[in-house]
Amino acid sequence: MRRFKIILLITVIASIIAGNGIQRFLPEKKIDERIYLHEIAPDLKFSEKKTNPPHYISDEGIAAFNSYDIVPTIRGYAGPIKILLGLSPDGKIIGIKILGHKETENYVHYMETPSYLQRFLGKSIHDPFEIDKDIDGISRATVSVGAMAKTIRESSRIIASSVYGIDITEGGGLHWAAGINWLWYLLVFSSAFPFYFVTRKSKQFFRIRDVSLIASILVIGLYISSPFSILHIFNLLLLRPSSSLLWYVLIISTGLSILIAGRFYCGWLCPFGALSEFIGRLPSTKWNIPVEIDDRWREAKYFLLGVVAIVVFLTGRVDFGNYETYVTLFSFHGNFLTWSLVGITLLANLKIERFWCRYLCPVAALTGMLSRKVSGYPSRHDCPIGNKPAPLIAECIRCNRCYTTVKLPATSRGTS
Repeated sequence: MRRFKIILLITVIASIIAGNGIQRFLPEKKIDERIYLHEIAPDLKFSEKKTNPPHYISDEGIAAFNSYDIVPTIRGYAGPIKILLGLSPDGKIIGIKILGHKETENYVHYMETPSYLQRFLGKSIHDPFEIDKDIDGISRATVSVGAMAKTIRESSRIIASSVYGIDITEGGGLHWAAGINWLWYLLVFSSAFPFYFVTRKSKQFFRIRDVSLIASILVIGLYISSPFSILHIFNLLLLRPSSSLLWYVLIISTGLSILIAGRFYCGWLCPFGALSEFIGRLPSTKWNIPVEIDDRWREAKYFLLGVVAIVVFLTGRVDFGNYETYVTLFSFHGNFLTWSLVGITLLANLKIERFWCRYLCPVAALTGMLSRKVSGYPSRHDCPIGNKPAPLIAECIRCNRCYTTVKLPATSRGTS
């Protein structure tokens, strides 16, 4: 395991350095806005782009502009959302086209559809643009939709004031960033974390873990639809912070739990891991995989994470790292291939305990690599992840089923 830590760490650092060098020397791909002008304002001809603020103007007085030129600091879950807008002299939106974003496609696919974008047409700069009031929200994409609404509102108001001299009356709270999803996540986390320590002292509270697993499926998976993802780490390392408080809560709480309790998130809070474990408990004959083969297959998740990290950091494209089954499952969106992977990895639990967690999960690889050495986890026959006796601590999900305060031989303490 030590060699994997070193190799993967060197790989990530080298990829980040190389990726920054490539992005620095390669010119940024510019969007040719003019080819999209006819989409937001058919049959109109626009002047060359004017400055202060940057915009195009037609003979009919319609202004067209890239929102990123006007309000570049407004961010969604993974960065700014660039939108080409058309605005009439009376301050109404007459055209809209999303030019680019770095949001997770699974969650925002509906936001990009013409049927949803058309709901912004005819809206006035004086409207509040509040989610679930005058702007329809999208389940599982609240932060992204809120960022788009704020981007449209603020950029349109600046253009209306600067180009048309319209007096803007401040109004509308745009409370999209003040959602309580982070509170729901924190409630589940803060309820489970103390019982991690309780179950280390008394096995009579062990069933509390099942309650935590059920809560993770219902709350983290289905309700707020925000399981911790390797995409959070990719965006963090690429210096692409989110505007979502939930994003920070996920990263900080998971990081804290890794430092204190290793793969606590995997064993207590991951909704996909919980679902996998419950499926694995159904009556079925498990495959008896030789330890040598099982160990070799478990290394696959580290190798896969390393390859994906190279691709992501060299290209700067976080979406290239989106291979996590739980993103497809809990966003309720994917293609035939991704849904097939979800089905296969869930059904595989009938034969191999927590199949995805053992062999493929990038979060399992990350949290395992960062887990510190600790004694007291010798494993046992009913280990929910099928660990061998005296497992590496990197493979222990800290369910505490086998935890003992009896001093173990040095060979059974696990190394990482």
